[in-house]
Amino acid sequence: MSEIINFVKEILMLGGNCEKTPIGLCQFEYVAQTPSKRVKPKRKREMRLSELMDK
Repeated sequence: MSEIINFVKEILMLGGNCEKTPIGLCQFEYVAQTPSKRVKPKRKREMRLSELMDK
């Protein structure tokens, strides 16, 4: 009787001794995303009116 119970546990994977094999996308390791640094575009510096008047 115990052999039948063990067989049913193996089929249903209820036994703790079975080794799980990852299938599909589960087999890949999770990669933490690093936050990307935002680069501010350099803008042309506009001349002030006072600078134009001095010239």
